Amino acid sequence: MGHRITIWIFELDRAAEELAAIETWLSDDERQRRSGLLRPRDRSRFTAAHGIMRGILGQAIGREAEALSFARNAYGKPALKGHERLGFNLSHSEGLGVLAVADGIPLGVDVEKLAPVEQAVAEISFSRAERAELAACEEDQWLASFYRHWTRKEAIIKALGLGLAEAPDLDDITPEAGTERRLLRLKGTPETVPLWELFHFVPAAGYMGALAAPGSGHAIVLKRWSPPAR
Repeated sequence: MGHRITIWIFELDRAAEELAAIETWLSDDERQRRSGLLRPRDRSRFTAAHGIMRGILGQAIGREAEALSFARNAYGKPALKGHERLGFNLSHSEGLGVLAVADGIPLGVDVEKLAPVEQAVAEISFSRAERAELAACEEDQWLASFYRHWTRKEAIIKALGLGLAEAPDLDDITPEAGTERRLLRLKGTPETVPLWELFHFVPAAGYMGALAAPGSGHAIVLKRWSPPAR
């Protein structure tokens, strides 16, 4: 049976007063990580992304955003201390952030702002089957197809809690081509191992997103985040 997965979508460029309030939710560690960013816009977007993540997760478990504490694995994927069953994953690109949340399953989400890409990037980033799919695309569809491949690869790597260098080989067993959802199996795993469902979404014009979750039949809900009323 599938899970209910909520994908929260939010703008990172917030008004100064609102950003100041969000900043109070950050931990000392997050503030230290933010200080390593050189550009003021990057620092403010980091504040928004991580503060809003805290606000959403805090609401989900009934705690104040600033009271949350995280543990991280060797590749930096966080887990919420005391609520390890809560699956979540954050991604942001340029001025947009997304956060996927569900109870009881690991999640990976990726969002990318569409920008021109050299075809050579696909040659070193994708499998033979993925390159064949791209080669079959019409020229005006190539860029969108590239980002669908890129975001779903990033999403499943993040769901597995791995680094990019440890990207797994995947068997695509989508029953019919051209569908939004795709079922994947890690190569070499037995058929009893749960499949990974991938779901593509467009969070805003000019962006591409992908979600990865184990199993199938999940209910995906897209929501726009807005600050809590004062």
